[in-house]
Amino acid sequence: FMGPYERGVRLRGGATVRLEGVCFQGPRMALSQEGGVAEVERAGVSEGAGPAFLSVDGTLKLVDVRVQGHEYGLTTNGARVSVRGFTSEHAMRAGLGLTTTTGLLEDVVVKDAGTYGALQFTNSDMEVRRFRLEGSREYGVVAVQGRLRLRDGRILGVSTADGIAGDGLHLRQVEADVEAVTVQGAKGTCVLAAQRARVALRGARLLSCELAALSVDSKATVEARDLESHGAGESVLLAIEEGQLRVDALTVKDARGPLVSADCEGQTRVRLTRVDASSTRGLDASCVQVEAGPRPP
Repeated sequence: FMGPYERGVRLRGGATVRLEGVCFQGPRMALSQEGGVAEVERAGVSEGAGPAFLSVDGTLKLVDVRVQGHEYGLTTNGARVSVRGFTSEHAMRAGLGLTTTTGLLEDVVVKDAGTYGALQFTNSDMEVRRFRLEGSREYGVVAVQGRLRLRDGRILGVSTADGIAGDGLHLRQVEADVEAVTVQGAKGTCVLAAQRARVALRGARLLSCELAALSVDSKATVEARDLESHGAGESVLLAIEEGQLRVDALTVKDARGPLVSADCEGQTRVRLTRVDASSTRGLDASCVQVEAGPRPP
């Protein structure tokens, strides 16, 4: 499909389409779907200005797809998606931007995404397995409302254009379960939970986080276990505005700022168990509690 078309393929109503071994070069959108079922396998998309794949109220399956440029690699609203093997490079807004969507993403790579984040989820119920996000502006993953499960991922190098902010995981009003994720080189916070988000974090490695390794604010709650922080900047842990943070098994190396920064206003709480850190700065705050924890067998 070559040429400056509005859409390479348009799917409407209850139609079904399967595309295999296809190339879209030039259309504003490769596939526009309104309802129905679409399956795309082994596809390349480039030289378009709109979303490469758009699904509204449809069922979409993508396998081994590569997108160069475009506004979004994939954007959806009210859809059901299954994605395995998806690469987006240089998206103008987000690699994938999903709204009110359910499904599974596996083996996803996003490089140099725009200011909407590499992965953007709004009021969706999604699971993401095996992902790598590099060079994102503003956010690696941003999720607002809904539910999100992240497994086995790496987020590398998140920075705004001016180099003073950029969050690895930015979670607001969402229920999130995160395991085996590494965030490295975020100019802001490696993991931020805010606005009553509920986050479970296990086996995370937070490296070279300029503002904080892990931050909780505005009545959000984070339960973390087996957490590593290396080279944190202003703070390792930050709790403000009635955020509540509990960490079991925390290892900290080369921190430049305090271990904990907390405003201790209202219901702000920090509870730590099994801490391995050379710095104790911030542990004497009134809302910070440190426990020895059970000894290993």
